[in-house]
Amino acid sequence: MQNEYDVRFHDSSYTKNRMFPLYLKSANLSESYAHTVSTHGETWLWHYRYGHLPFKSLSLMQKQSMVQGLPVIDEQSSSCENCILGKHQRDSFPISESRVKGHLDLVHTDLCGPMQTPSIGGSLYFLTFIDDFSRKTWTYFLK
Repeated sequence: MQNEYDVRFHDSSYTKNRMFPLYLKSANLSESYAHTVSTHGETWLWHYRYGHLPFKSLSLMQKQSMVQGLPVIDEQSSSCENCILGKHQRDSFPISESRVKGHLDLVHTDLCGPMQTPSIGGSLYFLTFIDDFSRKTWTYFLK
């Protein structure tokens, strides 16, 4: 079975802008490639290839000949759903009106682990306690 692309590295040296040259030679169009081009157009395909890079940036790259084989990029009137979702902000947490009056009235705790690397004493977990009033923290290592 033949790969979609034949990938060859030029050499291991950097270019002036500290990039490694990568040369792709197209063997044949796969069905997914052909479907993407026919459904969304080649401009959208390049938008997807470059990790949802804005169309203005793609157009600038084409005008400055920064990418060989990059076609003329059309400004798109429709928006990419994935780009919109990626820029969506969550609502912030509401400001708490209640405040504790003294030490140890409210203690937060968290258990973390197992860790990939054991501690010097051989522990793989740690347990934290945080006093809400003073923010004093206690950490206990657990095996």
